[in-house]
Amino acid sequence: MINLNQMIKNTILLIFGCLLVKIAYGQKYRANIQTIDSAGFYKILLQPQLIAKTESALIDLRLMDSKDREIPYVPPTGLPVNEKPFFVEFPKVGAIVKVDSLTTIIAENNLGKPVSNLWLKVKNTNVIRTMNLTGSDDLKHWFAIEEGALLNQPDLGEDGEYVMTINFPASNYHYLRISVNDKTRAPINFLEVGIYNSSAEQKAYLPILTARFTQRDSGKITIINVWLNDKYQVNKLHFTIKGPKYYKRNVLVYNVLGKKPELVSDAELNSVIPSDLFLMEKTSHLEIRIDNADNLPLQINNVEAFQTANYVLSYLEKGQYCFTIGKPNAEQPNYDLKFFKDSL
Repeated sequence: MINLNQMIKNTILLIFGCLLVKIAYGQKYRANIQTIDSAGFYKILLQPQLIAKTESALIDLRLMDSKDREIPYVPPTGLPVNEKPFFVEFPKVGAIVKVDSLTTIIAENNLGKPVSNLWLKVKNTNVIRTMNLTGSDDLKHWFAIEEGALLNQPDLGEDGEYVMTINFPASNYHYLRISVNDKTRAPINFLEVGIYNSSAEQKAYLPILTARFTQRDSGKITIINVWLNDKYQVNKLHFTIKGPKYYKRNVLVYNVLGKKPELVSDAELNSVIPSDLFLMEKTSHLEIRIDNADNLPLQINNVEAFQTANYVLSYLEKGQYCFTIGKPNAEQPNYDLKFFKDSL
């Protein structure tokens, strides 16, 4: 009997020596897996070269043993997720200031990604106040994000401290200013400002071999074309940018595989956060359009593509296994193992 609580083995790396070899049973490709020396559950890493050869949603991916028997697995979308929320404190810029009827806190979003909520840890209090939220990238020019939002009575958090929450449209301003309307009343004692993050959100990425890229500046638009060596699953683009020191440009990303380019991402490049664009597209050719407005074009020294690290989970006996890919008219496999994923 399989012990579902057994320790999952170390990740297996795929070997691509015979990836492009034609094989039997209508499959097109095969990727061998390292020899298994002991029985157990294994997480198997799906390299970008492998996913590039699969159909949408991996419906043609099969795990086979040395006797050509199909072995059940849990696909990436069905893997159990162990989310561990943790508080990420934003550094406070200067002291908390009370002027007239407003108590003002400025927090620095140093995560390099947009946020859509804030958690305010406070000393126990039983009040309801309103607040305004503004954002800035330089601590000089401030722009409205939320006005007249209600701060409800604090709730007791998991760590024994009391928390208030603010929800607002996702914002990537580097600085967030919270102005609480205290009028003539005593201010709330704010301890920390931040967000709750989850370890499940911290994704790993695998590099994709970029064939080449070109940059062309036309009027107020910079057009960048990126070609890949195969039809890869692209989840992140990273730009190496040289000057100017400060920039904030709107960016459109198109998949150019079809007859008409398809818009797949509407994002922004900003000098105060990492130069990354996130998308989910299977392609070999992307076109990126950067709106320069009345500014000098950005000098793009390099564009790198990445795929999210995807795994499948399977119970393997001692022996040799491989993935087969490319069966025509394949359907999504239906394995019993998916019913036990939470036990794994």
